[in-house]
Amino acid sequence: MKNIFAGIGVRCQFVQIIYDELMKREFITLADILCIYHKRDRGYYDKMSLCNEAGYGELKKAFLDVRNALNSFSLGCIKDNGKKGKGKAFRYIGENDDPLAEERKAVEQKRIEDYVAFCKASAGLLPASWFSAYFENTQLLLDTHREAESGASQISSSLEQNLTNIDLLPVFYKAITEKKVLRFAYQRFGQEPFSLTFHPQFLKEYNGRWFVLGEADREPFHAYNVPLDRIVGEVWEVDNVEYIPAPKSFYQEFFNNIIGVTHEKGAQLEEVIIHTKTEYQHGLLLTKPLHHSQRETLPFGEHDGLWYGEVRLTIEPNRELRGRILLYGENLEVISPLSLREQIMETLKKQITYYL
Repeated sequence: MKNIFAGIGVRCQFVQIIYDELMKREFITLADILCIYHKRDRGYYDKMSLCNEAGYGELKKAFLDVRNALNSFSLGCIKDNGKKGKGKAFRYIGENDDPLAEERKAVEQKRIEDYVAFCKASAGLLPASWFSAYFENTQLLLDTHREAESGASQISSSLEQNLTNIDLLPVFYKAITEKKVLRFAYQRFGQEPFSLTFHPQFLKEYNGRWFVLGEADREPFHAYNVPLDRIVGEVWEVDNVEYIPAPKSFYQEFFNNIIGVTHEKGAQLEEVIIHTKTEYQHGLLLTKPLHHSQRETLPFGEHDGLWYGEVRLTIEPNRELRGRILLYGENLEVISPLSLREQIMETLKKQITYYL
């Protein structure tokens, strides 16, 4: 018999929800399942038709799949409330509290195997040291090396991952998950190294470079930003200092309004207006937005006698944003804010002098 939990798509999602709800041994209606799926309050469909709701057809098929699977395990284990139409509800009354546990376990195992297979195939995409650290001394790692040597790899990255100290990624990840305080020497560009006692809280990759952020024993203390390639020498675990965790959702909020990892002093959230100068560039910017807040405010076309498109971002300007804009060259123009426009102009003026 087909495993009802196997597969992807809407029907499979409904199967999971239906089974979980039935195992609570309470009456459940199709409307209740739709409310859970669409994240709506119970009773949302009391005065609405279900027939035209997105996913309703797949829901009915999924419910039949679950009902048949349970009945094949224990005939008559699904009881209805005797009502018709939208009010008809079903309840599981079987003896086993999780009759399809083995089927679910088999699917979960397959997903793990698929993920491991992806990890194996993506050894050229993930940092090699990260991959090696978690599959050390395994046949998987041996097979991966042999495939790479024979040219059988099927996935790669355009970024060079042989970065300085990239092998510290697993070290900091483990310290974050186990809430360990670390000490190491940190050397900023052109300066002498100094010792830093550090509470790692978050790992962030940007533009092919890895950063670890956390609490430090020197300013700025909170969300202290350390590029891994600036760490000098050994990293030590500190036993006599209590670990300081990040507040809940701190880093999600920290990165929400910026590109990259930098909050510049005095920078504030602003609306940035950018004009695209070619139709191709406009389309490219829509498919690869600069920031999650980006929205199209004018399609590419003729506006007041000029040809351009317009996008707007609600963002805190920083050097990473300026760098991304400059990457597009003459095809983008910053309209506002004036301060960002002037910064871009100053950079371009300096660049021009190099070619005169």
